[in-house]
Amino acid sequence: MFKLLFKLKKSHYFKILAFTTTISFFPFVMIAAYSMYQGSNLSNQIMKDQIANTKKEVLSQKLLYLQKETQNLNTDLHNLENTLRIIQKQAKTIYSRPNLALTNELHVTKGKEGYLWETFDDKYEKTNVFISSISSDLAETAINELKIAKQLEPLFVQTMENETMINAVYLALPSSSWLYYPFLDVETAISSKKFAPNLRFQNYEFYTVALNPQRKVKWTKPYIWSAKPMGDVTKEDWLISVGAPVYLTTGEFKGMVGLDVPIENITNKLMDVRFSEPNAFAFLIDDKGNFISGQTKAEGIQKNAPIIYSALKNNEGILPITYSNSEAYLLSSSLNNGWRLNFIISESDIVEPIVKSTEAQTNKHMLLFLSHLLVFLLFGIIILLHLTYRFSRTITQPIAQLTAALRESADGNFVKELHIEQEDEIGNLAVAFNFMNQKIQELIGELNLKAHQLEDKVLERTKELESANERLIHINQQLQESEKRRKEFMSQISHDLKTPLTSVREYTEILVNHQLLPEIQKKEIMNSILLRSNHIIQLINDLFDMNTDDDGDYIKEVIPFEFLIEQSLNMIAIRSEGSDIEITKNYAVGSLFIFVDPKKMNRAFINILENAIKYSKSKNGKKIKIDIFAYQENENLIIKFKDFGIGISENNKEKIFLPFFREKRTSTEKIQGNGLGLSIVQKIIAAHDGHILVDSKVSVGTTITIVLPFVETSEI
Repeated sequence: MFKLLFKLKKSHYFKILAFTTTISFFPFVMIAAYSMYQGSNLSNQIMKDQIANTKKEVLSQKLLYLQKETQNLNTDLHNLENTLRIIQKQAKTIYSRPNLALTNELHVTKGKEGYLWETFDDKYEKTNVFISSISSDLAETAINELKIAKQLEPLFVQTMENETMINAVYLALPSSSWLYYPFLDVETAISSKKFAPNLRFQNYEFYTVALNPQRKVKWTKPYIWSAKPMGDVTKEDWLISVGAPVYLTTGEFKGMVGLDVPIENITNKLMDVRFSEPNAFAFLIDDKGNFISGQTKAEGIQKNAPIIYSALKNNEGILPITYSNSEAYLLSSSLNNGWRLNFIISESDIVEPIVKSTEAQTNKHMLLFLSHLLVFLLFGIIILLHLTYRFSRTITQPIAQLTAALRESADGNFVKELHIEQEDEIGNLAVAFNFMNQKIQELIGELNLKAHQLEDKVLERTKELESANERLIHINQQLQESEKRRKEFMSQISHDLKTPLTSVREYTEILVNHQLLPEIQKKEIMNSILLRSNHIIQLINDLFDMNTDDDGDYIKEVIPFEFLIEQSLNMIAIRSEGSDIEITKNYAVGSLFIFVDPKKMNRAFINILENAIKYSKSKNGKKIKIDIFAYQENENLIIKFKDFGIGISENNKEKIFLPFFREKRTSTEKIQGNGLGLSIVQKIIAAHDGHILVDSKVSVGTTITIVLPFVETSEI
């Protein structure tokens, strides 16, 4: 026993083992204590970071949610505004061009207070009128204007069916008279003192909001309106109204149209907003800070709405505030009409779950860390003993391996690699040897790779030069073709301008050289000069339209198709005065809407109709007939213009949309034109995401078909 202890005492392995075990014990203890301390600090810091990150993430998500709800509410309000714009345009149309054949007699009843109103036994889908007693001296005029307004009844009914947020649609005139839908029992409202018989509209914001010089759609502040449709006057409701002025084409103010939106309907939409935070809520204020609507928890915000609005300072996003004596966050987003949708979220609702979760996780991980530390300490001692034993036996073995490897390298064998796992000086020497051996092999491989890459680059450069040469040849061909088209275009313009200019010059010379011509002959010459000058101006205007890139100047809006086509037909009737023209219309009135720039599309329709008239006049002086068709086909609106003129030859159908192209027969039959009309039409249709087709037979007639995207009634 003593001999064994003596040997161990002299043993180098035993000395290393005792020394390493002693010096390793203290670091283990210090690491454990330091880890516990840092773990606690780290836990607190993680909790702070997690609170900050979670608040940022939660508030960012809520802001996105707010913006999404704002967009949804914007869409609903925008739809109402668009609907009102349609009613506004229809009212302007019927008053600017009143059709007395469509008016009906009004069976008005006079109340004992002097007001006039209309009632029915069957009130289903009926509008009724009201004339205030203050307008008794203007009653006859008001009745005549309301007769015309009755033409809006189908549109009012359709509006109520399509828009679920509103409860009334009306047209109000300056004489304090209106057309109202659904049926309003005026007599019951007045008898219950919910409605004044001498009502003066100019005293109410629902009317004055429309009296803006910009003629825009405007919203009122929330207000109470007692009178209800169908005589229900037992309850007072808060409303928001949207109004728009009606001006005639002459600029005369005719009245206003409006929609009533119950605050309850807006509140119902806000009630769909859901929060995971128990104390969070949503509310809506207008552009002046007035409270409009909110969830149940937002009842206390009404008094503070102006203060919150002023605190926003026209900014959107996230704003820290103090609400109910605690820290909170105000999230705000603006609607298109200036209103603001807001969320209020308490900071404690965000922070408390994080604190509880972090404390529980910290305690759990600290216990787990201590258990892992004890296991690690046990395994460390075992590994230390093993490594110490291995260290004493493996000093000479790496040296022998390194010596053998150096001999093999000297013989040119660079493949073999030393497998030495030590990290001391000997291990570093082995790593350096392996690194040197690897670098020599890599240099040899790189030299071979560079040779192959050089060969590949030569081939690649050769292919690039060939490709560049082909592109140059193609570009040269395109330039030659472009120059050819330019010369042809300039030649055609010169020819079309030279002919009328020559005539103008000749007529001018006659006037200069023959000043004693009879007045009749002078007038004929002057008319000829004027006609050819107008022809030159028209040609220049058409050239400008053809060569101007004005795709960004299109101002599109949704309008009834029959309204736009009637404008084009009226313009054609003026320009073709004296011609015997018969127009046949084949489309359903009031069911087709198009999303177009009215001026541009009017120009396209007029060009097509003028061509139909111009190329039909050569048929023995007979009556000019044009058939117009319009209908929906799948997702498209199909519009057809059919004439019975000279037609287009089969070979020229694809050429008629080229600038300046005209068939030879037009010169033979002396039909005036410059060949730019259909080119301009094609450009306008393409700018509206549509296309144009032509179907024609010589001496039979031509059908021009326009295909445009269809506008659903529910989208208006």
